[in-house]
Amino acid sequence: MGRTFCWLCLCCLSLNSAVSQNKELDSLSRASYVERFMNHFFIWPVLKQRNTAFSFESADKSQKLTFRPNVNYHAGIGVYIFGVGAQLVFALPASSASDQIYGHSSAFDVQANVLGKHWGIDVFTQNYQGYYMEDKNHPLGPNMPRLQRGDISTWNNGATGIYFFNKRRYSMRSTYNYYERQLKSAGSIIASVDANVFSLRADSAIYASSYESLIGTASGIQRLDNTTFSIAPGYAYTFVVKKSFFIGGGIAYGPSVNWLKYNAGSSPWKSVVEFNTFLDLRLSTGYNAKFFFTGVSYIHQARNVGFEGATFSSSNDAIKFAIGYRFREVGILKRRAYDIFRPKVSW
Repeated sequence: MGRTFCWLCLCCLSLNSAVSQNKELDSLSRASYVERFMNHFFIWPVLKQRNTAFSFESADKSQKLTFRPNVNYHAGIGVYIFGVGAQLVFALPASSASDQIYGHSSAFDVQANVLGKHWGIDVFTQNYQGYYMEDKNHPLGPNMPRLQRGDISTWNNGATGIYFFNKRRYSMRSTYNYYERQLKSAGSIIASVDANVFSLRADSAIYASSYESLIGTASGIQRLDNTTFSIAPGYAYTFVVKKSFFIGGGIAYGPSVNWLKYNAGSSPWKSVVEFNTFLDLRLSTGYNAKFFFTGVSYIHQARNVGFEGATFSSSNDAIKFAIGYRFREVGILKRRAYDIFRPKVSW
């Protein structure tokens, strides 16, 4: 009994020592590839062009109707302070000339992202009111008014989580949020998990009955809810030149399960459960030095689901430009957010 207890103690000590050594190796390896800015706070302006759309397409892809809001540009600010990073952007109103061509749209668009050493989470909620329609087979000139649907509104809520397996060498925070700095080129296998709920409402049929035979539906759709859950493997890589210039990219592609509900006004709801695909593409390039940083990033996410012989798709495309500077922390700025919640110990 005594010998067994001693062996158990030795095994526990050996395991604890191995874990400690592994953590130390992780830290040493990461320090040669990734620079952290523990004693700095950042602030930077953010300009973003977002293209949010949904579409209905025939099975043979010969007919496609795409609906977009007349809201393209967002502006705001990003900060990294007390060890926490955040960005806040607001939609910019379109010009009166643009409203005449594409119609007036209102937008509520909030997005937050949290990036750790080997994981990241993007959470967003979007509400758009007012869309215009584009017909793939009958394109209009840039100054010709589109078919405007001020009655169409959408809610789009979702979260995307990404896990990076190569935490020793790769940092997504260095190329998209600039919380860190990638010193050497490196990549990582990634796994992306996405959950999304898209809701669509209109006062009348979304598209005219003349399109129903062309697209393959006969529903006179006015309301639609699509819930998507997907798990997508992928790969990300950042190419670095002289520790400051970088080009980064990542792609995740995999299966998704979709639960689609729709109806024509007062008619009973119909539902479809289908397996399809989810795509998450991210590209970035810029300059990330000791204090100054700037860059451009592009993110594309697309979800598809088939019903009644047609395909419904919703997508988000965003191009973001950021430029900023890191300042050394002084005084209260040296504190961290978790210090506020850390329990105080009295002796």
